[in-house]
Amino acid sequence: MSQAPRQLEPRVSASDMTAPIATSSSSVVPEPQAVWRRRLPGLGLAAALAGVSYALALLPGLKVVGPLTVALLLGISLRTSLGLAPVWMEGTRYSARTVLRLGIVLMGARLDFGLVAKVGPRVLMLSVAVIVVGILGIRWVTRRFGVPEKLGTLLAVGTSICGASAVVAASSVTRAQEEDTTLAVGLCGILGTVGVLFYVFVGPLLGLSDAQLAILSGATLHEVAQVMAAAFTWGTEAGDLGTLVKLTRVVLLAPALVVLGLVSGVGGKVRYSLKEPPIPWFVIGFLAVGVLGTVGVVPAWARAGLSTASVFLMVMAMAAMGLGTHLSMVRRAGLRVVYAGLVGFAALALFAWGLIHLLSIQ
Repeated sequence: MSQAPRQLEPRVSASDMTAPIATSSSSVVPEPQAVWRRRLPGLGLAAALAGVSYALALLPGLKVVGPLTVALLLGISLRTSLGLAPVWMEGTRYSARTVLRLGIVLMGARLDFGLVAKVGPRVLMLSVAVIVVGILGIRWVTRRFGVPEKLGTLLAVGTSICGASAVVAASSVTRAQEEDTTLAVGLCGILGTVGVLFYVFVGPLLGLSDAQLAILSGATLHEVAQVMAAAFTWGTEAGDLGTLVKLTRVVLLAPALVVLGLVSGVGGKVRYSLKEPPIPWFVIGFLAVGVLGTVGVVPAWARAGLSTASVFLMVMAMAAMGLGTHLSMVRRAGLRVVYAGLVGFAALALFAWGLIHLLSIQ
């Protein structure tokens, strides 16, 4: 870059995240040690905020939304109240991209493709239908409300699959702007919490059994914690069933990311270079880790450790994204984004409710 920016901007390109900053002579490339010295303060700050987010997410009022959303809100609050000094910038940018992608790769340890066989064909059909109809339908709704294309895609993927985790994974695949990712994660957290309250208090009036309510929760709520919060109110068996259905949707994140990778090129064209394959490398890593875990190459204790590490890295990334977020962008987005997300989630829940009856899922 020929001139340093005068103020911090929330939009950061992928190349800005990893490229070393030039010295006074543009031909001099900094030593790797110098680059890492600049990154370490921001990485440390993101890691510290991740630890605080885990602690806050244990509180009753925040347990439902989970540490990812808490980290995002914490980062935004810190940026709004104290600002962000230049010393933190390079490390937080690195966290928001590279650390995020590493977290996505390790998230493959959470996958268990054997779950597909356990839930049965009708529940699997329900999960696939919810994801396909949800992504296409919510994307259509967001267009009608005038929501920007990539933000609408992130909302659709997050609502249809697994909330914040799906949003941050899809944001790297689609190369969405950080402010779009931030908005989508925050909105998924809010909508999922509203969904939990609705199912708990209004669910008994929907004409479904406890098992069917658990399946509806697992098929439509955003986060695993939200599904557990709702489904276990109807008993242990219902809670286990709802969680199993939810984890099936998490498994289906893998093929969804593959499809997004194939269609997310400029103008919808597929990329065919080794550097930028049609399926991004971190998605390939995500799938590879999942397959290795499913077939038993990665033992259960290692999968648990990798899963924990993946969540921590993604929480770090969300804190870093929050630190790069200006509240003015939320005002610019307007209430149309909230309305689009709410209408899309309500329509998806109604679709799943009807399909449970149509398929006679008990």
